[in-house]
Amino acid sequence: MDIRGVPYKVSAVAATLLAVIGFLLYMRDRTAEYRPYDGPLASPGAPGGGPGGTRRIALNTEPSDYPRLQELGYDLVDVKAEPSLVAGVPQGMQALLWVGNFTCDGFVLGFEEFQQAVQRFGRDPKVYGWYLSDEPNPGECPEIATEIRRRAAYIERHAPRQISFISLTDWPMKPVTPEAVGVDLVGLDPYPCRGSSKARERCDIGAIDRMVRMADVAGIPRSRVAPVLQTFGQSCSSGDKQYWLPTREQFREILARWDRLAPRPPLEISYSWGHQDEWACPTLADATGGDHPDLQSLVKARNKGR
Repeated sequence: MDIRGVPYKVSAVAATLLAVIGFLLYMRDRTAEYRPYDGPLASPGAPGGGPGGTRRIALNTEPSDYPRLQELGYDLVDVKAEPSLVAGVPQGMQALLWVGNFTCDGFVLGFEEFQQAVQRFGRDPKVYGWYLSDEPNPGECPEIATEIRRRAAYIERHAPRQISFISLTDWPMKPVTPEAVGVDLVGLDPYPCRGSSKARERCDIGAIDRMVRMADVAGIPRSRVAPVLQTFGQSCSSGDKQYWLPTREQFREILARWDRLAPRPPLEISYSWGHQDEWACPTLADATGGDHPDLQSLVKARNKGR
């Protein structure tokens, strides 16, 4: 028997088996039932809002949405750092300028373009602040923290009355805390109505505690936390079908848990107002009753009530 090819053949078989096992594990994880958080709850937080109270924004809006947003009590809108868009922000509202990146992707503005934008809008009274990154993942791209730090420092020098903001998820948080990268506010975006695109009886409200505890351990002060409220589902999105639009009672539970953990925050965010084909449909824009829960009336009562 010629055994010269046996080690190669054994290696090839082993590699094939490993690939098959890896694929099966991947498929198991992709199709596994979402398991709600059952760990310890986060401790209650102290009020964090400053003298101006809580600022509120619903993401992914267009100028045609602004009148309705104002009726609902929102006072911020997200726009790109373009003169015509900033000029279109109505009286009584300010702009949070999107100049960031998603996870490990490139930034929408190179650093020189970013500098020019800050020089142009850094003292504009229509501008509230700068959205520097959405769910940065320093575990996969450690260099992202350095770039956020560089941009936050530039804002601090050239737009000292405006805020710098990033939004975090359950990636590693310690490299991108306010102390580590110099940002003013950090969004936390646990979305507890998860595991199906069709509404279920209960949302995993403990997911909010889980992420707040992660932020606590990383060293993010509660006074710097901006809650991101789930106002989207995925029943009509083109991508994953993992989230449902909360019912009215479920949305009340989300609000109550955030009120316990981060009462009167400096900033509160609704994701999302507008549709995002792959990620968010239906959204708060649809949530007026009838085919979808009436979340808009709950938002209005909350935003106008304090």
